[in-house]
Amino acid sequence: MDQAKDWISECVRDKHRVLICPDKDADGLSSALVLSRTLRALSHPPSLTAIYHLPRGLNIHSPQASAEMLSSFPTEGGPTRCIVLDQGSRPGPALLPPDQCKTLIIDHHLSDSFPAESQVLSACHSLPVATTSLLTYSLCAELVPELRGKGALALGALVGVYGDLGSGKVKFGSPDDPWPASLAPAEKALTKSALSKSVALLNAPRRTPEFNVASAYAALEAAGDAEDETPGTGLKSVLGDEKLLGAKERTAEETKRWQAAPPVFTKDGRIAVVTVDSGYQIHPVIATRWTGTLRKAKTLICVMCANTGYTPSHVHFSCRAPRQPGAPPPDLIAFLTSLKPLCDALSPGWSERVGDDFARGHREATGGIIRTEEWEVLCKAVELGVKKEKSEGASGKGAKGKVIDPGQKNTLDGFFAVKGKKKECKAIFVE
Repeated sequence: MDQAKDWISECVRDKHRVLICPDKDADGLSSALVLSRTLRALSHPPSLTAIYHLPRGLNIHSPQASAEMLSSFPTEGGPTRCIVLDQGSRPGPALLPPDQCKTLIIDHHLSDSFPAESQVLSACHSLPVATTSLLTYSLCAELVPELRGKGALALGALVGVYGDLGSGKVKFGSPDDPWPASLAPAEKALTKSALSKSVALLNAPRRTPEFNVASAYAALEAAGDAEDETPGTGLKSVLGDEKLLGAKERTAEETKRWQAAPPVFTKDGRIAVVTVDSGYQIHPVIATRWTGTLRKAKTLICVMCANTGYTPSHVHFSCRAPRQPGAPPPDLIAFLTSLKPLCDALSPGWSERVGDDFARGHREATGGIIRTEEWEVLCKAVELGVKKEKSEGASGKGAKGKVIDPGQKNTLDGFFAVKGKKKECKAIFVE
């Protein structure tokens, strides 16, 4: 934390051209809001700060992303400092040439290794794991103490927490938890309901084929301005934003179209795969929904939703773990990693080819992006769709033949409920 404070202070002191690169979700975008307002409070000229949003289907480690990042500040010669938020936690070469632009990574995704030549502030090994927005808020509140718990900084921190953890897991100011008490008054003023609804709207553009993440960040910036001016009112503009409402409604319709896609099990029953073919990023939501439906499947460890239509020649997949009462949640990253030898045995060099685009994120919510032919290897290796021989499984009158209740009434409609409908979003999950 102290090194990160010094790093940002040096940016301001030496008038560096700072490029902020947030992830596309509510946690990443709100982290950018917190950081940009802090730089402004430290009197860093706005002309020396820029925001870079990754294009659809691209990750921060790609050569294309590096080239686009270096093209910012075109008349001044490019950025001299880069701050990557809520992404970047994996080993590899430097994200940008260190002799041209130094990089700070602020993140909470699980990793023990990071890009070369990077300064890193990570919460991944500090339980309970803070969101990137909360980690950024803690850093910035030390740099500008007078903004602690106030205005855009408090709003940004809360939006990110609600985006990744929902409304029920964090109690600000509780003597039994480490969450900062300074955010409790702002949470009360903004209200849990408005925060949850705003998160659903801010996440909506990234789920559409247009991928207009900039519109979500613009709405968040406007909310920060309003909150600075009149505390407790900042989210009103988000809740009435027509672009966000339209994106949310269209995503809801696409989700409804695919929510009945049936799961296919592996031979050992440890994995259930639901396949969709959509230009919308609905795979995380579909995976989350099926974990509830399949919670009684005793051998099930991982629910995957594979989207074959999001990026040409690739499969984007999200994994979630069904919760078993009284049992600790499984480590899905470790579970997916354990499948690599099976794939390598079937197709030598598979692990090397998929690299770090396989099994990334969090222990309980992971996924990846791999080429279609590599996905097919994985499916064959785990014997997806292969039925057990009768002698291998239980049989007889007492055996239960189904785990899915066809009369189940809870659907994904409520997840993307829009204004005028009865159901509302109560929790948001990340990819």
